[in-house]
Amino acid sequence: MFARIATFEGGNVAELRRMGEERMAAGDSGMPDGVSRAMVLEGDRRLFVTFFESREAMQSAEQRFESMGDEIPEDVRGRRVSVDTYEVVMDESV
Repeated sequence: MFARIATFEGGNVAELRRMGEERMAAGDSGMPDGVSRAMVLEGDRRLFVTFFESREAMQSAEQRFESMGDEIPEDVRGRRVSVDTYEVVMDESV
C-alpha cells in the first residue's frame, strides 16, 4: 500500500468541508480512480492523505490531483506547499 500526502497552508476549512459534503451527497467523491481511502488532517497545516494499493495506481492518479486545483479555488483549498509519497510498512487497527 502507498500513501500520498499533500500539504496545504491557508484556505477556508468550513467551505472546503461544505464542498466535500455537497459532492458526497451528489454521489461524487471527486477522488481519482484507484484511491482506496482518503482523509484530511487539520492542524497548523492541512494534510490530504490518500491511500493506494500500488505505486502505479498512485502515479496514474497524479493528473487528476492536478486538475482538482482548477476545480477548488486557492482561497478555499489553500496553497499547496508539498507533496510526498510513502510506502505503508505497517497499518494496524486496535
